[in-house]
Amino acid sequence: MTLRAVIKAGGSAGVDRDAVADLVAEVARADEIVLVHGASAETDRLAVALDHPQETIVSPTGHPSRRTDRRTLEIFAMAALGVENFLYVEKLQQRGVDAVALSGISGRLLVARKKDVRAVKDGKTLLLRDDYTGKVEAVNLPLLTQFIGPGRVPVVAPLALSTENEALNVDGDRVAAAIAVAIDADALIILTSVPGLLRDPKDPTSLVAETTLGEAEALAQGRMKVKILAAREALEGGVDEVVIRSPSGVPTVRTVIRS
Repeated sequence: MTLRAVIKAGGSAGVDRDAVADLVAEVARADEIVLVHGASAETDRLAVALDHPQETIVSPTGHPSRRTDRRTLEIFAMAALGVENFLYVEKLQQRGVDAVALSGISGRLLVARKKDVRAVKDGKTLLLRDDYTGKVEAVNLPLLTQFIGPGRVPVVAPLALSTENEALNVDGDRVAAAIAVAIDADALIILTSVPGLLRDPKDPTSLVAETTLGEAEALAQGRMKVKILAAREALEGGVDEVVIRSPSGVPTVRTVIRS
């Protein structure tokens, strides 16, 4: 029986691209896979090389994120499309997988609503009108399904078009969840630099092997909160399960989240 899954590869420095490619190639031999990847570490590296200092903003709820002005958006596109997407397609082709490079702006694959980004600065809440981030609201399913099949994997960079046809930076985990819902996936697999959801982020032995969405939300801290938010969006959209794991770890060392 052919299964369908979306695999999200994190963009942090601790994620092993070769291990991701090995896993995708193994699964894609029999199942239908979409790979979505991040590009945070490469964006940081290019921003330094291009002398465009990155700014972290803090939302009124206390959530830190990258400030995405127009130049940062362009640097992110260089990182996501010019480096990460290129490398994953190359590595998958080397492993016998017919990988297809895509981004959310290709053929309006991903359409997003531009966010009203607010940040707290010097005790005041400001609306950042020049921030180019968004939330995916539609997936071009007829386009995407042309590239899905055993041995063939679309590799999607997390950029999207706004309803005004502006390019936007969109969160990779939530992109993966939106695609998983759109293609009626059996699973969303989030690959990260940690073995899964931990009760204590400082203790890798505190792994939660299986959990409910409610418990996962109670335990999540830091960046893991966004991954659990993506898990909620996937599960509520009909995906059977969400798996969080390291690409290079033992397959049974992971967290499985179900409704």
